[in-house]
Amino acid sequence: MVANIHMKKIDITRWGRKEHFDFFQNRARPCVCVSSIVNVENLIRYRKATKTRFSDCLYYSAMYASNLIREFRYRLVDRCPVEFQVVDAAFTYIPKGKELHSNCVAVYDDKFSIFSENIELVRNEADKISTLNPVGGESQGLIYLSCLSSIFFTSVTNPWGDPWIDTVPRIIFGKVVDNIMPISVELLHSFADGRHIASFLDCVQDILANPGSYLE
Repeated sequence: MVANIHMKKIDITRWGRKEHFDFFQNRARPCVCVSSIVNVENLIRYRKATKTRFSDCLYYSAMYASNLIREFRYRLVDRCPVEFQVVDAAFTYIPKGKELHSNCVAVYDDKFSIFSENIELVRNEADKISTLNPVGGESQGLIYLSCLSSIFFTSVTNPWGDPWIDTVPRIIFGKVVDNIMPISVELLHSFADGRHIASFLDCVQDILANPGSYLE
């Protein structure tokens, strides 16, 4: 499976965000990171009833929200700002019998059952051949996802490369305590502001609060 490559270049001369892009992109670390919490009580109840994999539900909520919000689909390709039509999921997974994680890329689909099947397919592939460089992993049309299920964190930072090359948002879910789970969102401030992150978090929370409406 190869990550979605459909994108359009942004005419930076007409882009309303040009000044903000130039201001932040020329910083050494033009990232903004927000950690918050979400309530997963309804999702836990739904999972028990349907036997759905918990991480699949979390990843779907993040991907649905990311594809809904345009600013989460902005990237740099060949140093030029672009907007991806759809972004896919790149997630960490510890293969069976292994101690270290593998990186996986699953094609996103608005239909949860299809997206979940795509996730399971690449997990099975990682069980056979573990790698940090899966097919499609070089694309910027991704969202990086991970679960730190043993840590109820209050903040998280991620490793980044050259901000003119490495422009993929990072989203991490944490340990559930009393039906509350931390979530971290880190992305380029060059492309998004606090209000976009707030919209993302609101959307994720709505999905987790109403899983039957989104996942079935």
